[in-house]
Amino acid sequence: MGKESVIIKNWPFEKGEKVKLTWIGEPFKQSSKWMVYAYFKGTRATRRIILDWASIHFLSLEKYYTNGNLSNGETQEDIEVIDINLSGIKAEYKEKDWNIRGSGFNLKTKSKTFNFYKNGSLYSMPIIEIIRAVLAPDKFLLNRVVEMDSLENFFAYELTGNKLDIHFTSEYEAKLLSSEKVNHLAWIITNSNIFKMFNSIGQSLWEKRELKFDCLFDVFNINARIEKRDNYVRILQILSLSKKKINIEEVNVFHPSLEKSQLSDATKKVRQFVSKGNEDKELEANVDGATKESEMMDTFLISHEYEKTPVIHRKKSGRKIKRKKGDENTKTYIIEGDNLRTTADTGGEDIIKGIEFANLSKVEEKGELRGFIEVLKLLEKRQAIKSVDIIIDNLPEGAKGRKFSRLSNGLTKRKYAIGKVVMVDGRKLCLIEIEREERALSMIIVKVNISVNWGNICSIMLLGLVNESGKWSNDIIEKVEKQGGVIIRKKHIRKSIQESARQIYEKLVCL
Repeated sequence: MGKESVIIKNWPFEKGEKVKLTWIGEPFKQSSKWMVYAYFKGTRATRRIILDWASIHFLSLEKYYTNGNLSNGETQEDIEVIDINLSGIKAEYKEKDWNIRGSGFNLKTKSKTFNFYKNGSLYSMPIIEIIRAVLAPDKFLLNRVVEMDSLENFFAYELTGNKLDIHFTSEYEAKLLSSEKVNHLAWIITNSNIFKMFNSIGQSLWEKRELKFDCLFDVFNINARIEKRDNYVRILQILSLSKKKINIEEVNVFHPSLEKSQLSDATKKVRQFVSKGNEDKELEANVDGATKESEMMDTFLISHEYEKTPVIHRKKSGRKIKRKKGDENTKTYIIEGDNLRTTADTGGEDIIKGIEFANLSKVEEKGELRGFIEVLKLLEKRQAIKSVDIIIDNLPEGAKGRKFSRLSNGLTKRKYAIGKVVMVDGRKLCLIEIEREERALSMIIVKVNISVNWGNICSIMLLGLVNESGKWSNDIIEKVEKQGGVIIRKKHIRKSIQESARQIYEKLVCL
């Protein structure tokens, strides 16, 4: 078997032409996927190529690429690689205006770096390199770091003394249970500053729409490819990270794949057929995100070394049912062998991760939010309302309000529901309801201008609610209103569902 290559489809340069990667842009959302622009300088022109955000795993500044092959970037012969110890040195965040011109574009942007001063030298490091090489050194974490509190969809953890228990959900693929990946997760979880850095990236993208975070490393030892001029050292690529410290001695890993299987005659819910192609994998930005059962494209890991690694126990806690049969209702996925791959793992139609809208008729809820759903169903029948969709999900953990993100038993995650209402005249509004448990917490009605991303506003509202320990944040409400939004609080009064729907409808019509 030959070495697998990762190749960009529709490479815009001549065959055999070596082109230099000069810049990596910031992540942005497009059709439910996070994307990024990469800028390559060729013999005749600089061109930008849109890629899945997680493709930055393969990209390194000042490397040369040929025929779109990202797995085989080349460096200059006189390149310098050094060890750098930046432990205990406070990083200074710097922004500088930056202009890139190329074929069909003239981009004005900002260069964002962390600067470290040591022994008379200035070490400058792109913030995106810290994400790519240190915080999120694999595809899974790159796709998580741009989301808000998304790790909780894949595992729950508990720290007890020198022991860490990680309970993975079925959404976390079994092939990601290697010791290397578990150790890295343990490093993030057991170092509060690292965890804070990781979570703040997604929060900044959602709240401020920019890539920005604080550099909070206590221990920071790297081996890096650099460019040096006098006392200025530009870090182009982090090759390895050493002396990482995991602050526990034992990790217990639980995952559905580790459970004892029991054969059953019940019908299979999913069947999958995979047709194999050749070894090279082509990256296609227009392909939807990978589905749950799709083959993940293999990616290398940047070398991470630890002072001491914990003992990892992979434990079984029960049994899982393994169905043998299929029938005409068994859903079948056929993966064609055309070698198209995407480094995104969200956005596909066959798996829902995070927040997704659903039609009211497809939603069933037996808990406290059931009444809210019934109200939405009554609203949907009103003449002035064109459509009503709904989101039901768990509240984010937040920065300070983790306690409110769970119900009073301390275990069950507290749910929220958002009803998206589109009026016949085109106006869009949303209703936000929370599992209250008898709390005096109002329902929120939000109206935003067409130019404002109301989905982001709802996310910010929910995060503020958790951070304020169960109170709607007045600061965030003021910010929303400054952006042209209108927010109304509706108190919960003991009335029939019909009467509640009537009152809400009157407010929606008047907004």
